[in-house]
Amino acid sequence: MKVKTVIHQVTFSAIGGIQNSFIPFYKLLLKKSNLYHKIYGMHPIDSFYIEIAKYYVNFNQSLIAKIKFLYFIFSKSYIIHFYNTLSSRKINYLLKLVPSENIIYHERGSSWSAKNSDIKIIRNNAEKANVIIANSNAAKILLNKRFNIDEKKIKVIHNGFISQDFINNDSERYTSNFSVGYIGRLDTPKGVHVLVEAAKKMLDVYFFIAGDGVLEKNLKLKSKGYINIKFIGRSRPIEFISKMDIIVVPSIREPLGNVIIESGFCKKAVIASNIDGIPDIIENGLSGILLSPKNELTVNDLPRDALPIPDYVVNPNTKKLVKPKEIDKNELIDSIIYLKKNKNKRIQMGLELYKKVKNNFSLEKYYEELDKIYKTF
Repeated sequence: MKVKTVIHQVTFSAIGGIQNSFIPFYKLLLKKSNLYHKIYGMHPIDSFYIEIAKYYVNFNQSLIAKIKFLYFIFSKSYIIHFYNTLSSRKINYLLKLVPSENIIYHERGSSWSAKNSDIKIIRNNAEKANVIIANSNAAKILLNKRFNIDEKKIKVIHNGFISQDFINNDSERYTSNFSVGYIGRLDTPKGVHVLVEAAKKMLDVYFFIAGDGVLEKNLKLKSKGYINIKFIGRSRPIEFISKMDIIVVPSIREPLGNVIIESGFCKKAVIASNIDGIPDIIENGLSGILLSPKNELTVNDLPRDALPIPDYVVNPNTKKLVKPKEIDKNELIDSIIYLKKNKNKRIQMGLELYKKVKNNFSLEKYYEELDKIYKTF
């Protein structure tokens, strides 16, 4: 059988979970896969991902690159692996012009931002796919229940981007005080405003917020005058998490939660929203603390380029689509105090989370699952 080439259509123009996890995955592909692999995208690379530049082709930069990409779509010798583009009108139009028999869509969060006007596009794109990969059970539920995509066409493969033999040596801490960390985009779905409000009530605890985004200015204004709230900008996740006592993921919506996986490999306890794909990773009370969102959203005055509030999120208990809410500030405070006072418990939770992610969310497992799919073409 002729060896196929996989074209990974993924962009590196902004920092995110897809981009962070793709780089170690691609390195493993180059090392282990007996298929060929190329990376094509539509935007320039952010300087944070400069190491991938030698493998990356921005097909908007030249006519030749565009023609090559069209050929890849048409040829039976190429598998096109689209990341987070199910709602793309451009790709929908492209696949109408250039038919293809080898299409994979990888849903890792974009469908949460879809509006009713996107439903037809998502269905059309899904019809053209051989398989749709969902990064969590919640993603599969959303695709099936909101967009009426046949669940038999959807395969759940959890993200993995850290090797099973990962060994973490704690980095030098920012402070000797009890430290609570958040790392990720500072944007609407992440619920960081709730963490900031909790921090204002806990002056003896230091809160470190890593990342950047459209809400950064707003969050800093809300934190002005509170010396226990520190914004430290872009950081390498493992290095940052290692400096913390616990990690908080207060998301309004979260397709899976890469930061939780990274925290598990660092053996850190996590407090997170009980929403969407997060319970795929955390078992409440055993490997972390889950807080069910119950309050109406208080995030407001959003900048024009902020991500929209999703129309629906997935209730992991009922498996139904519900309107998004946010976690309660006081419940978050109580949970932080509990883990602060109970060192043995937070260490135990960190170890349980480590066992879970090592067995279920490793880079090797992710590679093996995807490789199986590639070989079905």
